[in-house]
Parts: sequence; structure tokens; C-alpha cells
Amino acid sequence: MMWKILHGVVPNCCRIEFTETSRFGTKAVIPSLSKCSSSRNQTLYDGSFAVRGPKLWNKVPAAVKAEKSFDSFKLSLSKFLALIPDNPPVSGYACSWSNSLMDLTQSRWSDL
Repeated sequence: MMWKILHGVVPNCCRIEFTETSRFGTKAVIPSLSKCSSSRNQTLYDGSFAVRGPKLWNKVPAAVKAEKSFDSFKLSLSKFLALIPDNPPVSGYACSWSNSLMDLTQSRWSDL
């Protein structure tokens, strides 16, 4: 959806903004929330597409985000996601690796 919003294929109803950086390519701007918001509003904010979409988009490598066609973007994204080990946590065992892209940091990309 983020690629489609960026390229104007679908309407940008959430008003997601994008910026261009030399190091990370196209980044989505994560909207801010007032620090004095209630915990309920914080939870709703954190779970909204307007926040989760940009956070996930910003985890994708610049080369994948730079693809010009949707089909080539999907193929590049699939190749990137295939590099992430599928080791779901098992009840009763400690897990040193998370399946979530949200937990993937730039420094861990070298592990992939």
C-alpha cells in the first residue's frame, strides 16, 4: 500500500508524507502525537496505518523502495523478506530472534 501511495496509484487518505534521503532513499514521515495524550489514544495511534505503514516502509532497504514498477517492487520485497529467518517464538523457550520487521534494526541487516 505504501508503494502505491507514493506513486499515486491509490489515494493518500492518511496524508502520509515522504522525504528523500541520500542514505535511506524514500522515507515516510511518521506523524507526531501530543505527549499529553491519554494511553488509550497512544495505543490507537501506535496501531493505526498512518503510523505502522511508515514504520514498516522505513525498514525496507532503499533499493527495494526505489523500484519503479509495482511488479518489480513486489519481487524485490519478496527477496528481501525471504532473507529474514522464520523462527517464531516457541512457548517455554527463549527466542533471540524476532520475526517482526519492526524489531529489525539497520545493524542487524548485516546478519541477513
